[in-house]
Amino acid sequence: MNIKTIIFDLGGVIIDLDFKRTPEAFSKLTDWKFEDIYQMYFEPGLLQDYEKGLISDHELRRGINDLFGTQLTDAQIDEAWCAMLGNIPKARLDFMNELRKKHQVLVLSNTNAIHVEAFNQTVKEVSGETSLEAFADEVYFSHELKMRKPDEEIYQEVLKRSNNKAEDCLFLDDTQHNLDTAAQLGIHTMHITHPDQIFNLTAHV
Repeated sequence: MNIKTIIFDLGGVIIDLDFKRTPEAFSKLTDWKFEDIYQMYFEPGLLQDYEKGLISDHELRRGINDLFGTQLTDAQIDEAWCAMLGNIPKARLDFMNELRKKHQVLVLSNTNAIHVEAFNQTVKEVSGETSLEAFADEVYFSHELKMRKPDEEIYQEVLKRSNNKAEDCLFLDDTQHNLDTAAQLGIHTMHITHPDQIFNLTAHV
């Protein structure tokens, strides 16, 4: 592979992620079962609309209270919403910068404004930099692009904005169906099953 550009997902790749912690947190705050909340992440509706930037932070919080029939505070909702986010070891950030010496490094993530604020705070705590943008040439977030993985349009948009050809790119993601769409477009892919697997990249690029 003659790779010019490496595209990183965030959760489960750069950021430690325990996806189940957020539905668990909301289950404790409401009468809803964990399984029912967990399933909502995979269905069109409030949560996916938020990741696509179709609704505001305020509309998400109001929608969560309407959905659960609760009167949770903004702080309660935000804490539960961010419960899935874990550590960002500085070694991973340093590795991204190391790769930038020879490659263009991009980030492509399904995320949202509340999570961005939270993980940028973690970035600041571990590195002193104010945001993830310090460790990538370009950062593409679903809520800003108004589209999300695995829809084909988001990959095409990133290729267009970054002036890349699909065959020159390697995309790293922890979710197979996100990789499948990228591969159909001719993008090289790598399935990340543990974040520290990224350190093996030097053998491939």
